[in-house]
Amino acid sequence: MSARMFDDTFVTSIVEEAIAFCAEKTGAKTREEVVAAISNGDCAACDYLKYSLAKKVGECLGSMDETVKAIYIYEPEYGAGAENYVENSLGLKSGINLVAWVERKTAALSSIVASLNEALAEACKHLVTSGNGLRYLLDVKLADDSEVANRRGYGALVQSMYVRPTEVWSR
Repeated sequence: MSARMFDDTFVTSIVEEAIAFCAEKTGAKTREEVVAAISNGDCAACDYLKYSLAKKVGECLGSMDETVKAIYIYEPEYGAGAENYVENSLGLKSGINLVAWVERKTAALSSIVASLNEALAEACKHLVTSGNGLRYLLDVKLADDSEVANRRGYGALVQSMYVRPTEVWSR
């Protein structure tokens, strides 16, 4: 288990901003409507929430580690060729899949990611009520300059047209 780096107020504000973004995009009138939609697995609501959380995570990682160049969100199911992905989406339970393009991989950044994942998963567990719940929230893969330049490993995702990564933050 990682050391606690993020206080509850900071993490709660990230989640509340994401819920507000989701409400704005879905047209929900109250916070409760958004939470109900997310809890029931509404794909649009979950995707807006995941996108907003990904942007906030990108900002956070970028501000805490100067080696981070860009953060991309992606859905691995696109790369696996899953048909009707949107119709079969797992919503928030599938987690937020990110690739962090970094100058070099460091243990410090991995520790920050683990701590942020722990804090966000705790703050978001009330949003998932069906099935066996939220096991993880963030799945951040690190890709260094060499991997991106040579399109190797997760570095190949940065410019992949099949997995459709979306840049959510950059330096």
